[in-house]
Amino acid sequence: MGKGKKAGIVLLLVSLFLAMIPFSGYAADAKLSIAPSGMTASADDGNVPANTVDGSLTTRWSASGDGQWIKFDLGTVKKVSFIKIAFLNGDTRTSNFDIQISTDNVNFTTVQANVTSSLNTSLQIFDFPDVDPVRYVRIVGHGNSVNAWNSYTEAEIYGDTSASASADSKFSVPGASVTASADDGNVPANTVDGSLTTRWSANGNGQWIKYDLGSNVKVSFIKIAFLSGDTRTSSCDIQTSTDNVNFTTVQANVTSSLNTSLQTFDFPDVTSVRYVRIVGHGNSLNTWNSYTEVEIYGVVPVTPGVPVSTSAELTTALSNASAGTTIVLANGSYTQTGPFVLSNKNGTASSPITIKAANQGQAIISGGASLQIQNSSNVVIEGLKFTNLGNTALLLDGSNNIRVTRNLFALQATGSTLIWLQVSGVNSHHNRIDHNDFGNKSDTDPLIAYQGDGNGNISQYDVIEYNYFHDVGPWVANGKETIRLGLSGISLSNGFNTIQYNLFENCDGEPEIVSVKSSNNTVRYNTFKTSKGGLTSRHGHFNSFYGNFFLGDGVETEEAGIRIYGNDHKIYNNYMENLTANAIILDNGNYDGGTSGYPSNPTADDLRAQWKIYRAQVVNNTIVNSTTGIIVGSSKAFATQDSRIANNIVRNSTGTLYDEVVTTNTVFEGNMGFGSTVSNNSSRTTAQIWGVNPLLTTVNGLQKLSSGSPAINAALGTYTFVTEDMDGETRTTTDIGADERSSSTSFGKHPLVVTEVGPNAP
Repeated sequence: MGKGKKAGIVLLLVSLFLAMIPFSGYAADAKLSIAPSGMTASADDGNVPANTVDGSLTTRWSASGDGQWIKFDLGTVKKVSFIKIAFLNGDTRTSNFDIQISTDNVNFTTVQANVTSSLNTSLQIFDFPDVDPVRYVRIVGHGNSVNAWNSYTEAEIYGDTSASASADSKFSVPGASVTASADDGNVPANTVDGSLTTRWSANGNGQWIKYDLGSNVKVSFIKIAFLSGDTRTSSCDIQTSTDNVNFTTVQANVTSSLNTSLQTFDFPDVTSVRYVRIVGHGNSLNTWNSYTEVEIYGVVPVTPGVPVSTSAELTTALSNASAGTTIVLANGSYTQTGPFVLSNKNGTASSPITIKAANQGQAIISGGASLQIQNSSNVVIEGLKFTNLGNTALLLDGSNNIRVTRNLFALQATGSTLIWLQVSGVNSHHNRIDHNDFGNKSDTDPLIAYQGDGNGNISQYDVIEYNYFHDVGPWVANGKETIRLGLSGISLSNGFNTIQYNLFENCDGEPEIVSVKSSNNTVRYNTFKTSKGGLTSRHGHFNSFYGNFFLGDGVETEEAGIRIYGNDHKIYNNYMENLTANAIILDNGNYDGGTSGYPSNPTADDLRAQWKIYRAQVVNNTIVNSTTGIIVGSSKAFATQDSRIANNIVRNSTGTLYDEVVTTNTVFEGNMGFGSTVSNNSSRTTAQIWGVNPLLTTVNGLQKLSSGSPAINAALGTYTFVTEDMDGETRTTTDIGADERSSSTSFGKHPLVVTEVGPNAP
């Protein structure tokens, strides 16, 4: 197909090849290879070359007589874009010709009529309209006054042979994406609206108008119309950019007579253009032309795969999927009474089955529908939006190596209970849930719930990362976790799962924002911001919690840190500020599972109980400006045993810094507490809890060690698992608290913000 309707306009074009982009792509127009046997002429002087498109201006073809033609067989091509023709050097005649196309070599359609040009030795471009796959192109000459038409020394035909080739079309540019450096107040809501009555203008040399086209497009040409009745002349530059900062001029000093028609200005194919800017140059009055319309044409990358646009087509595509299949959902809603199901389908690591939206967030699973992946592997679910009602939006059932990425979960409220994303079933492992948006949620039950396989086992080696969890509430006593990693009945199974780099904001559902109910899991590098509740190891053993940021506002109640039960947990390098509930609590239990934590035949009631803590290690955490610091014990029967609290900083102006509610054999060493009270059932020495000002200073909004802090190099004991600090920097010497003193102000790990997580994050 052609680039667009540019009849009679001589254009300058430099063809560059484009790089391919992942999952989608486009190709630059290139000179088509024409087989010698495919080129014929109705009349000639014997000088038809073996291959007319050989790049040489010395090869000559000519004909005489009105209506004579030369014809090219292009083979099967997807898109013909333009033709370059050079005229015979020294030929002083002028005439015109038609460009015609055909798919069957019988019926020819004229796509450029009466094309006229001055004679010269340069290749001149003649563009013609978008057309369906062309096979034959014919150039038909019209006789001049002596009934002869011009001799052509070269004819070159350019187009795209790739399977994904598509026509250039006018981009739809949102009004919000149009900006100007100076204007007369008449920037229209959508500058590319096809109307010559909408006006944009500017004055002053170097003023510009800029368009945001979206990402990864191929821009082919621009049409500009000048203000009717404006008799001035000036020029402009056409510039492109991928980052909105660095602009490259692709057409300089474009000049045209003023008129009311759209005039076309072509420029080189460029890779992954997002921004186009038109920069005006002032004329003698330091004013540049007023443009009544600017239209930008190009190719949106084609996404290969199985296109679907209806619910029925989606059902069929899921049924027929196999390794390497990409199902592409067009914009729109997909709904039915029941789930869309992918069952017993297996991709591979290099050729997964992909279910993705053509445009992120524009393919919507709605109504009574949902999506279920059953007994399948190596599947990617990307860019969908879930707004369905009353059903779990996405169920991963007995499946492994499933990636759920860049989706938007925004289910309708039911007023009842509803899990949004569930992971369960036999042979579930190595799944990844990343870069999704979850919220708002008012129904009880978790956003993400790991339910086990019915045999006491949880999904293993899964990763939940870079997601944005937000706006959960209102508060209930139990049952509205943001993430529930397991159940009491499977709490003794080893998950080896990781929850990392997520942002939890305004997650006010219940006391446990993240509830870990399984063993051998890691929760690290997450940010909990202005959220009621905290992180809890409710059941299970050997869980690690480190490098997390808990940031309260000091006002809303129940903003907490970490609470644990069970054996052999590690809590270290966490930063907690402005919390209004317990920062860290080693709670008493109401069931004693023993030092191994694996009693014989525990009952269902035993598994549901809060288990006594053995051998917890709470090391190198920093707690500032919070209501409470580190608490050991409660009124329940079984107090923690053989645990260690070492090298922590608690600096609060009110409340309790360290509080031992009951007497235990917990080892304290190297801790600092300042600004309020320490409550102990046993006397603590300075080596155990040092009551000195840690001399913190504000760095990037966080309280860190100043150069004169007594915490520097003051840590006690040996804790080999603490190899870095909360910033991700290597601990060369061990300072007290989560921060290892550094002169740097730029850190690899830090509290996350919205732009770093969710579907639109890098």
